[in-house]
Amino acid sequence: MPMKTLLTFAIATAITAPSALAQTDAFIKIHDSHGRHPRVTEITFPGNTVFPADYDAIYGHGAIIENPWVGYRVYMDNRQSLDLYAKTTPRLEIDQTCFYTTPQQLAEGYGCDVLWAGKSVAAGSFRGWQNNQPVTIDSVATRTHRVLNTQSIEVEDREWVYNGKPVHMIQRYSMLPDSRDLFVEISLEGYSPTDLFCTGIQKLETNNEGFIDKKGYAGSWGRNVPDKAHPELVETVGLGIEVDPANLVKTIEDPLNYLMIVKPDAHGRIRYRVSAAAKRQKDGFKNASQWFEYLKNNTKNK
Repeated sequence: MPMKTLLTFAIATAITAPSALAQTDAFIKIHDSHGRHPRVTEITFPGNTVFPADYDAIYGHGAIIENPWVGYRVYMDNRQSLDLYAKTTPRLEIDQTCFYTTPQQLAEGYGCDVLWAGKSVAAGSFRGWQNNQPVTIDSVATRTHRVLNTQSIEVEDREWVYNGKPVHMIQRYSMLPDSRDLFVEISLEGYSPTDLFCTGIQKLETNNEGFIDKKGYAGSWGRNVPDKAHPELVETVGLGIEVDPANLVKTIEDPLNYLMIVKPDAHGRIRYRVSAAAKRQKDGFKNASQWFEYLKNNTKNK
């Protein structure tokens, strides 16, 4: 298939908003000055697009996926960070808020963006690993976000120059209607056998509690201010991650993150699972002890 070099909007019929009974949703919306923000199924930018032109062209700053408990957006820029949205009442709602919950919607019981990513790996963002630190996805030929269906989205980076070689990478993010987990599969081509990568979860800004297990799973719990323009809106968040043992090299803790250093398997794949919760959920987890017990009871890396 020929390389795309121009900004591309939907190449297939846009996926419409889900019915009230649907339990997963995934979408990309174009930022429209008239406030219509239409859904598209795929958008591609040349790699030399100057930030934040690509980031701001999408309403929500990237592809979005949700189930009744949580939602994620993947930033359309070199960070490709996973940002977190949590619900007060389990339901689908991000089509209405698009991560930008208004004060009126908050008063009506809608959820909101609950995480400040900053320079961390946030909630399971994928990174390169060079000089003993995470590195972002710079120097690409093109960067694409696409919606596969109501349960899966993809991020594709063509010719990511990593350790001197052009690497083709597809990140697939999937959710089920009956689990709060986000399932991640990274597919890589063109990398060197010695190349390492990383993922992980961040330490929360305030009152962080956390752990990292050498078998490949970690958890954190604490408070943060997702929107620095509104310091009065403090959110308490729990994060978790579990990496496929076939991909795990080692675990590392740094000032911002609990990190998993990983490598592709024999088929060029890296798999892991991200979990998240927020105290704002009415019937959800209320403290670190409850959250960590949940994570440890659900890990397969025992």
